[in-house]
Amino acid sequence: MSVSLLMLLLMPLIHYASPVRNVSLRCLEDTNQFLSDLNAVEPKAYAIMMYDSLGKLGSNILGGNTDRLGSYTECLSAKVPSGKFQGQYCKLQVQQEGFDYSIGICVPDSCHEEDITTFAILDIFKFKTISFVSPFPSLFTLNSTVSSVSVARCAKGLFSIDAFAAICLFVSILFIVLPITGTVYAAAVRWEVKFDESPSDSLPSANYGSTSSNEKDKSESKGDIRRNHYKMNSVLPVVSDDVCYTKKTFLGALDSTLKCFSLQKNLPAIWTMKSSKVVCSALNGIRVLSLVWIISGHTSQMAAWQNLDNVLEWKARVLKNPIYVYSRSGPFYLGVDTFFLISGWLSSRSLLNMVHHSEKGITLKVTLKYLCNRLARLQPLHMYSICLLVGLYSVIPWGSVWEISKFHLDNCRRVWWSNLFFLNNFISVTESCNGWTWYLANDFQFYLTTPLVIFLYTKSKCGLIILGTTLFLASFTVTALLSSFFRLPVASPSDTREMSTVMYFTEYYTKPYCRYGPFLVGVLLELFMYHQQAQILRNKVQASLGWLCAMLAMLAVVSLAYTIEDSVNSYSPAAVIYQALHRTLWAAAIGWIIFACQEGYGGLANWVLSWDIWTLLAKISYACYLVHPMLIILYNGLQETLMHYSDINMLYLFFGHCLMTFITGLALTVLVEKPFEGLKQSLSCQFHRKAWL
Repeated sequence: MSVSLLMLLLMPLIHYASPVRNVSLRCLEDTNQFLSDLNAVEPKAYAIMMYDSLGKLGSNILGGNTDRLGSYTECLSAKVPSGKFQGQYCKLQVQQEGFDYSIGICVPDSCHEEDITTFAILDIFKFKTISFVSPFPSLFTLNSTVSSVSVARCAKGLFSIDAFAAICLFVSILFIVLPITGTVYAAAVRWEVKFDESPSDSLPSANYGSTSSNEKDKSESKGDIRRNHYKMNSVLPVVSDDVCYTKKTFLGALDSTLKCFSLQKNLPAIWTMKSSKVVCSALNGIRVLSLVWIISGHTSQMAAWQNLDNVLEWKARVLKNPIYVYSRSGPFYLGVDTFFLISGWLSSRSLLNMVHHSEKGITLKVTLKYLCNRLARLQPLHMYSICLLVGLYSVIPWGSVWEISKFHLDNCRRVWWSNLFFLNNFISVTESCNGWTWYLANDFQFYLTTPLVIFLYTKSKCGLIILGTTLFLASFTVTALLSSFFRLPVASPSDTREMSTVMYFTEYYTKPYCRYGPFLVGVLLELFMYHQQAQILRNKVQASLGWLCAMLAMLAVVSLAYTIEDSVNSYSPAAVIYQALHRTLWAAAIGWIIFACQEGYGGLANWVLSWDIWTLLAKISYACYLVHPMLIILYNGLQETLMHYSDINMLYLFFGHCLMTFITGLALTVLVEKPFEGLKQSLSCQFHRKAWL
């Protein structure tokens, strides 16, 4: 009561005193009322709720439970009976002798962040004599009980909808409305065709000479053509076969566009379990399992960013223990290198097929078509995912751990254009938009090199060997030099070496010259396999030796990461060599699996990797890769309390993220990716028809 009475007496003076002179008068009045009602003989209910929602000291501090979030929902539900103000949730960032932690605090919503920071520094928020911002006991802080508040951040107004967010919301909603419209339109067209085939059309009718026989034949032939087109599809009017014959009118273009967005066309294209015999069937299984491995790593890693109440236990248990190799996707995301391998294999195959159908071989026209196809494949869904993140994150009612989602939202507002030009692995790497899409920038930059490799392959095998060797050595050398100079960690770049961790991501992990090896392995593997008609593996002995070498290589890549000394003070040459070679060695081992399965020596591995279910999941894998970090960040950001790491908790969380990822990935593939593929095919047909005319 004495605190509130003192504030009441000093309020006329405190408003003009430094440093409180910048605090708003209404904030002073509301804060005084809140503290008065809290410290009264009979505290009021709303004041008790606001105090109850305050973050308080918990247990397991030694395990990393330092943040005190409090209750976000309880704070917002507290309202003064007069309606003058209500609770506003804010976080105070506090520093105290080796600890940097946050405290959730509930204050009147008339106060701004600067007001709350000033009050916290002056230690005005108190219940009786107990400060809201009580420091850790000296037992945990090297005998220091002095803490300092650096800044206050409030949830109110953080996620405003500006013009950019509004545009992104519009685009996000548009690609929901278009498929619905296209689906209704396709159904209406099909109903019209069925109506044209009504029984009245087949009844005998007298011919009074009003229609000549020739005109009648022409009319019937046109109707037959139209009906036969739709009879070919039992459920839907698939339009992929007739887009090339659409009339060059506005209505014809509109008809073609709407049909490209129809679910009747796009769902059956996804919902097939049989893989193509042209491409190695094991690729689908490898792609999906690599994606699942990456989701597992992101589930654990993103939770550890801000959401664990025992993050120190997580680091001690997971980061340096090879048993948890699944939880980090190998020695830091080897699944991505598998993606690069597959991408190189497919890029080489795609360009070789185009060269095979070109009369003049690899030309500038073929190269441009090859690159344009890649852009059309990647960018529509990629840019839509940015719009989806900005639009969704701008309207979500976030909880008490909003920082990560706010970080990604602000990054996309600033540097979304770097994603458009595939420069996000060079520009603002630590603050990039959709940070996980650095992979797409690398992938497209790698695609730029494939025409040169194929050109040398068609001209000189010796030149190809020289170029391949030069590219491998250049990548290995640059990686080794960077690793040695920055002393990059090997297995766990999220350790306590903050500077080395930043350098790991900015100078090594996201750079194409350090990650090119696996892609080049894929390109060269396909060049080796493309023109091979006869069986290369002659017997089971050769296959067994190959499998043994591949398994030993994969085992070495994983196990050495946890045994090589890579500390700052004793960074060994072995760490430099490992950092330079391990990703390419991993890709070579996976490449053997693809080769052996194609040769018929895959055995059990080929049987598992060729399951029909992988075909469906592989078709939506691109959308799944783009959307799964958004879903993980969304889930983590909606939490009001910290999660406790345990193996079973992470396992259940992983299964939940996988399920939601596959559902959302399927939706995005049907609503966005497949319609753009249809539009690209339609435009290509129109272009070829003009060229033919």
